Amino acid sequence: MRVVRVPSDGFELPERSPSEAPRVPADAAPESEPDYALVLVTWHDAWFDFDQQDPDDCRTDYLVRTVGFLVHEGPRFVSVAQEILPDGDGFRAVTHIPRSIIDSITTLSDGERGGGPRNAG
Repeated sequence: MRVVRVPSDGFELPERSPSEAPRVPADAAPESEPDYALVLVTWHDAWFDFDQQDPDDCRTDYLVRTVGFLVHEGPRFVSVAQEILPDGDGFRAVTHIPRSIIDSITTLSDGERGGGPRNAG
């Protein structure tokens, strides 16, 4: 992984040809970082509607799909992070999904945490 520092006056990457880009195997993971399972969570979204005129005028099957790193599975919530930060700095863009609205959880890639395919349905 390459960390790029962002100057206060803008964001510029150094010029680099594609042949100079570091090659990292797809299955390689930093040795010091925990390995999290990559999951697909399908869940029923809540929504806000300005114009609903009738109680029957609602979307009952609005299924959302979230893909990310499974960072927590608790009795009430499942937490999926979009990014794992370097140097143990935690996570970014974590979605906390209540278990009661989860339709399914599919493991896309196992990590130390996670396990095999599962269904929360």
